[in-house]
Amino acid sequence: MSIESDYDVLDYEAGAADEVLGMECASCFRLLTFNFFDRNSSYKSGYDPQCSWCKSQPRLSIVEHTSRLEELNYNSEGTRRQRHPDQDDLRSARGGRTMDCSLFLQKLLHICPQLYVTRGGVMGDLALYVTGVPRPEWSGNSFKYIGYATLGTMPEYSIFEFDEHRDILLRATQIGWRSLLLRFIQSHILTEEQCNAEFGHPSGGLNSLWYKKLQQFRSTKI
Repeated sequence: MSIESDYDVLDYEAGAADEVLGMECASCFRLLTFNFFDRNSSYKSGYDPQCSWCKSQPRLSIVEHTSRLEELNYNSEGTRRQRHPDQDDLRSARGGRTMDCSLFLQKLLHICPQLYVTRGGVMGDLALYVTGVPRPEWSGNSFKYIGYATLGTMPEYSIFEFDEHRDILLRATQIGWRSLLLRFIQSHILTEEQCNAEFGHPSGGLNSLWYKKLQQFRSTKI
């Protein structure tokens, strides 16, 4: 009785077939004939897994490789989507004319009698609401939350914190009093003329964030 199986029979024609006259490079994943690989008996195939071209390419150091990954992350689509469209302007904005929070609220109450101020969710912050007749855009409520002001000296424009490695805006570290006025205008509670009459024209002139935001607001369909 023969115990020989088909696996014990050498097929010389199969061994000489074109399919086994080469292999895939482990680096560039190209299918190449064996003459593109260096002989190396430590591997089952008898050849290095990398082709000669890949082996001859310069290798990155750890520092170079880390720098390359950081550059890829910086320019990735996911990182670009996290960047604020106006963040260059927000980064370059200065504090402008500072104003004490109590004076700001006093002036604001003069042109917005329906202003309601209460304690904010964070110690030292005041929540600003507007009360009055319910509006459709207020979802049936008789009040609307506008924002918060921090006790003490307020900058004219908000100051933001950035992730310098990825160039991404993280959060506002100080809310500016003019930034709050913009929210009142965008909510159709105050007008630009009312704000300018009470608080004066913005520092920075026509190139200020104030006018840029107002232009964006005017061009938005309501």
